[in-house]
Amino acid sequence: MEQRMKMRSTILMMLALGLVGCYYDKEEVLYPNSFCDVTNVTWSGTIQPLVQSRCATPGCHVVGGQSPDLSTYSAFKAQVDLGRVQARAIQGTPSFMPPSGKMPNCNIQQLQAWINAGALNN
Repeated sequence: MEQRMKMRSTILMMLALGLVGCYYDKEEVLYPNSFCDVTNVTWSGTIQPLVQSRCATPGCHVVGGQSPDLSTYSAFKAQVDLGRVQARAIQGTPSFMPPSGKMPNCNIQQLQAWINAGALNN
């Protein structure tokens, strides 16, 4: 009987240790800068797809949608020059855009890197 109790205790201990050892984290959450390429940010390759998927969507910042129209480089650049993109998308003043919530940190870092590099049409 005592042998069985020891065996059960050993099995339970191993199971408990095994569960503790199965700790799961997302590496991109723990190390956010390691997965975010801010060295090769371009309008056509990074920012335009971001704007099209988060800002210039049907019914939102497009021709005939909410103002301002952000569907072209020149329209988006004009908002950058006015500081509106930085205020809304990066700083969240008065509230974050898009309305669905703050963009992922990597997208914000990419947008900021592109603006810091002169917001070129590249």
